[in-house]
Amino acid sequence: MSRHLTILGALSLVYMCLVPSIAGEPGVDEGAVAFGQSASLTGTNRLLGMQYRAGILAAFNEQNEHGGINGRTLQLTTLDDGYEPNNAAENADYFVATNNVLAVLGGVGTPTAARIAPILRTANIPFVGHVTGADFLHDAERFPNVVNLRASYSDEVRILVDHMANKRDRKRFGIIYQDDAFGRAVMRSYINALDELNLPLLAKTSYSRNTHAVHASIFGLMKADLDAVLLVGTYSANSEIMNLANSLGLNYVMANLSFSLSSRLKQTVIQINDRILATEVVPDPNDAVSELIKRFQRALNAAASTDEQSEAYQITEVSLEGYILGRFVIDTLKRMDDDLSRVSFLEHSKVADPVNIDEWTISFDNGSNTGSKYVRLIDFGGLNEIWIDGTRVEP
Repeated sequence: MSRHLTILGALSLVYMCLVPSIAGEPGVDEGAVAFGQSASLTGTNRLLGMQYRAGILAAFNEQNEHGGINGRTLQLTTLDDGYEPNNAAENADYFVATNNVLAVLGGVGTPTAARIAPILRTANIPFVGHVTGADFLHDAERFPNVVNLRASYSDEVRILVDHMANKRDRKRFGIIYQDDAFGRAVMRSYINALDELNLPLLAKTSYSRNTHAVHASIFGLMKADLDAVLLVGTYSANSEIMNLANSLGLNYVMANLSFSLSSRLKQTVIQINDRILATEVVPDPNDAVSELIKRFQRALNAAASTDEQSEAYQITEVSLEGYILGRFVIDTLKRMDDDLSRVSFLEHSKVADPVNIDEWTISFDNGSNTGSKYVRLIDFGGLNEIWIDGTRVEP
């Protein structure tokens, strides 16, 4: 498929058209502020992209109902990349070539981020809120145009390893990982976390991205007599692996990162038990007390009535993360005092003073491009721990 046809196909999924720029400021005119997004809307990982987009749109629609930003409506153009790096690069090239977005928001996945981020850096386009904790994006010197709103995978992995080793007394660790930039980056973080506890990585197996052929990976570990395994993949791959492990009677503690969507795993894993762990980087989207969650749920339900893709508008961690991203972008625009430029956007987004989105707080240490160190550790037996900056703050 040519790049032209790829973009035309993606444009059928665009939510709103790109707006022309005025006064030399890309993506801004008298009536609108336009943002771009490259995300997985098709393929095995499509729910991540669809729900993330839905959360962003919920926040944008909520603000637009109240006049937008100084009378300008917020618009989002989403191009489908299918969780494939080459498609993501084409989408990024398209946003650079058209030069009609203020920033690119809400991508999904490490392999796609690895291709998008350098293209947008060269074009000086802000790249905000990608769903990945890949360490390279947290390098503010390398990627000054990147704004991360979630903890890194190193943060998540360190908490999982500490829990498995010190709370579960597991000493024989292995890993099954998606063999791409995502899996390899997390494996490095895993080895570092194990080294800190003087524990070896005893076995590793991998599989190709966007495949369902993952069963062989579990058989490759069985001779190592493991008691703990980190699964680095999508919810579909991880649930298949865990279902097979349970059917074989393997009593591994099996740990999953936030990218695996704990809510989706709970729907697809056949045997739920406390040996299944997961991390999340946002609060519980079903918290009945939280003002943030109540407002998020209202906004998501309202947005669902305007979009035919109803399966995207589910109350999950990823739609909540999209809503937080949308609210953060809105807060940033308000603080820019109508100086709606890319330079101003980056200056006003990465501020050390706390940005409060209801009770949720985002803040950037001096020189950092990381706004949150929050990690929620879940076991499927009911445990729910909250960690901030490596310190447990709630049992």
